[in-house]
Order: sequence, then structure tokens, then C-alpha cells
Amino acid sequence: MAEIGIMVYGFSREEAGIIKNKLIEINSEEVLLISGCRREEDIISNILDDEGYDEFEEKEDPRVVMFLGFDGPKIHASMDNFPELNGNRPIFCTPTENNSEWKLSALLEDLMEERAYFKQKKNNINDQG
Repeated sequence: MAEIGIMVYGFSREEAGIIKNKLIEINSEEVLLISGCRREEDIISNILDDEGYDEFEEKEDPRVVMFLGFDGPKIHASMDNFPELNGNRPIFCTPTENNSEWKLSALLEDLMEERAYFKQKKNNINDQG
């Protein structure tokens, strides 16, 4: 079994395969692929335990990649070399003690709010400069 993995949300099966293969190439080890598709009302830890689930669906937003078991250097290398898919970078995250017990829908909402906050903060800094 793979020591590292990803949970993806918002990607087609083909895109998820491209991501997995690129991460295998970057990290030189097998990568477990888990889908969060149509699991919005499920608890994150339950989704991560369900390796047999095999549904994928492309969405425009949000598109999320959750790194599982990656250390800091592997996360950075993976993000720096992440494949271009439709020109949109996904939201990257990791499981935490808190968010592992959230419904996927709550995590997606939190990630989108966080992204909007930092985008606004960046815009404010650019407007001042």
C-alpha cells in the first residue's frame, strides 16, 4: 500500500490520473488516489478510509487536492511541479485533527472562504502599492 496519497475533489477521472502519475514522478513512490466526488455530506475521515470508492466528476470550482502523508518537502515539490489542468490551480490542503471530523462540504466552504480572504488581502496590498 502507498505511504502517501491524495484526496481529490472536482477532477475528472482522467485529470485525477494525470495528477496521480505526476505526483508519482515527482516523489518517486506510489500515490494512493481517493475521490471526494459526491461525498459532500460525508465526514472527511470516513472518505479517507474508503479506498474502494471510484467516482469522479469534473467541477469548475472548487477543485481541491488534499495531501495525505506527505512531509513538507514533498508537499512543496508537488505544489511547485503540479500539472497544468485547464489553467486553474486547485486549492491544496492537508487533513488536520479538526477538519478530519468535518463534513466535506464544510471543508470546501472553509477552503473557499480562506482563498477569498487571501485574494482580497493580496488585492488590497496591490492597490496600496
